[in-house]
Amino acid sequence: MTQPLVYVDAPATTPYRFGLFSAAAVVDPADQREFQAGVEWEPQCVDAPAPTSAAAASDPNRAAMALPDGVPSVKAGVIRLYAGLTGRSVARPDLLERARRAMGAVEQQSLEQYVWTGEGGNDVFLAEADTPVLAGSGAAPVPLEKGVGLLEEHIGDKSGVLGAVWAPRWTSGWFQGKGLTRIEGPRQVAPLGNPLVFAQTTGVGPGGAAPGADEAWLYATGPVMVRRSAVFLPKLPEALDRKDNEVFAVAERFYTVGWSCAVAAVKVKLPGVPA
Repeated sequence: MTQPLVYVDAPATTPYRFGLFSAAAVVDPADQREFQAGVEWEPQCVDAPAPTSAAAASDPNRAAMALPDGVPSVKAGVIRLYAGLTGRSVARPDLLERARRAMGAVEQQSLEQYVWTGEGGNDVFLAEADTPVLAGSGAAPVPLEKGVGLLEEHIGDKSGVLGAVWAPRWTSGWFQGKGLTRIEGPRQVAPLGNPLVFAQTTGVGPGGAAPGADEAWLYATGPVMVRRSAVFLPKLPEALDRKDNEVFAVAERFYTVGWSCAVAAVKVKLPGVPA
């Protein structure tokens, strides 16, 4: 007689680290109405350096002050994710809880890809065709350390506060090798303290431009905000398809992701791609 397998617990897991949620302000609002159409907020943005005048205040010929017209606005549309499984055992009430856990395990990586490429249908994303490319690097990529410096400079110029530097997750070893990152609490940060988003993404550039084999596109943004709805699950009787006695266990969650003030891209040269 064949000995039956012994059922054991799955191995312990460690949460996904140094991605979007570590760099962003993550908000779980009590009011769920915002996930119908999206959100809007007014960032406090600056352009450095601030203008100055050498003329005395009493000089009638002094130059007029040039101030921005109106208050800027940021809009973030809704990204809808779902995860789950089907099962034929209605005696497994844990199927819905498994769907909830599946959503928690995949939401961060999914948002990184959709916010980078726009594939999720969101209106604002990093690789938009009109995202500024710094230092003409679209034609001639710059060394990694120079590219990171250009992005951090851009964040300081356009926001005056810490923002975020975005890089494909597979480039993290080059950042470490060049001494461009350190750990501060739950974050990895660039030399000037801007948190790094090591994103699970195809890594395309503005307009969907693919990098070369020894290149990578990086981005900079101002402060990032992620807002998440509750996790929506059906009740077990609602999830049961009585036709074939199958449980359709699905978890859904809605998100808005946006950033204030600054966005720019740079293409960098890497020493090589891992085998």
